Amino acid sequence: MSEVIEFPKPERPPKSLEKLVKKVNELSKNSEDVWIDCPHVKERMQERNITTRQIFDVLRHGKGVSGPTLDKHGDWRIKLKRYSTGKVVQVVIVVKEHHIEVITVI
Repeated sequence: MSEVIEFPKPERPPKSLEKLVKKVNELSKNSEDVWIDCPHVKERMQERNITTRQIFDVLRHGKGVSGPTLDKHGDWRIKLKRYSTGKVVQVVIVVKEHHIEVITVI
């Protein structure tokens, strides 16, 4: 018989998309608070010709377009979007208490 693993519960309910976007704008001012080290992100950046500079532009000035949604790890995700250096760039992130984790770029 297999064990049932309960879906993780968030520590607290999500903030509104607008409040999370403001938090992202503030956290992204310090590049050390933005984690872009996931191999998936690096692959998508190369595949879609998206630079780190464009990601930071979206994080600092982009508009929230979806979320927050709870992922399978119990984290809240949002998507931001901005027209940056000639193309529309979307960034999906997890907003933690003291940092941002970039999940993918579109």
